[in-house]
Amino acid sequence: MDDLKTKEFAEKVQPSQSDNEGCIKWEKWKQDLLAIESLKIKRCFKPADFGEVKFIELHHFSDASSNGYGQCSYIRLANSKQQVHCTLVIGKSRVVPLKPITIPRLERTAAVISVKISSILRHELEYSDKDVIEYFWTDSNVVLGYIANDSRRFHLFVANRVQQIRDNTVPSQRNYVSSAENPADITSRGATPITLSESKWFTGPDFLWNAEHIIRNELLDTSQPLLNDSEVRKVKVMSTNTCLPPSELELFEHFSDWNRAKHATALCLNLRNVRREPVYPSM
Repeated sequence: MDDLKTKEFAEKVQPSQSDNEGCIKWEKWKQDLLAIESLKIKRCFKPADFGEVKFIELHHFSDASSNGYGQCSYIRLANSKQQVHCTLVIGKSRVVPLKPITIPRLERTAAVISVKISSILRHELEYSDKDVIEYFWTDSNVVLGYIANDSRRFHLFVANRVQQIRDNTVPSQRNYVSSAENPADITSRGATPITLSESKWFTGPDFLWNAEHIIRNELLDTSQPLLNDSEVRKVKVMSTNTCLPPSELELFEHFSDWNRAKHATALCLNLRNVRREPVYPSM
């Protein structure tokens, strides 16, 4: 049974619901649970007759929806005969919090989980950076735009997650995958055992099985989508205009002759003195 479906059942069947509604969900969940016996999972990542492995890749996919978010990681092996084998290594899913969170935020959180899983897998599989090539996939151009954009200031929640992804990946590792080919869609929406057995969950998307598949990074325009984004912290710019009073020296620029300037100044001083003299009313 998919982990997300189980978590959703535990959280959404509340005491406030009617007994009949809760019983229906309980019975359906039990019936789906019985189908787990039909799932067959191979214990080894490498087939017995695969031969010597020439290169190893780890592909991490992430996704989010209104129900949940998560990621799944696949190991991709290739031998000297150009044969490729791909299989699921790990998958993580989480139910969305009760507090409403936007889908882009959940998608960024799912991408952070992929980064954390990457570190765990390299340690557990005992791979070094030289032994394995890693790729991180998402079907959200918004998330890729946030990660690639370094010219804008984000709110703390977003900035911390974006920085965590940047610190642990390089641009050539971050790629876009269509929603139809993204196996992490199951981690975000859940699935029954029957759905899992009929999906690409355990083997990965078809393009990973193509021996000639080339990873192509598309250059994204990281400026336009963020102009009116609520996650971008608004920067306020204030300007101050200072008006200085005219200098007394500017008055002399109106005179072309020094004597005329002195004569005009004398007239102004005399006029000032006259205005200062007291005026007495006639008796």
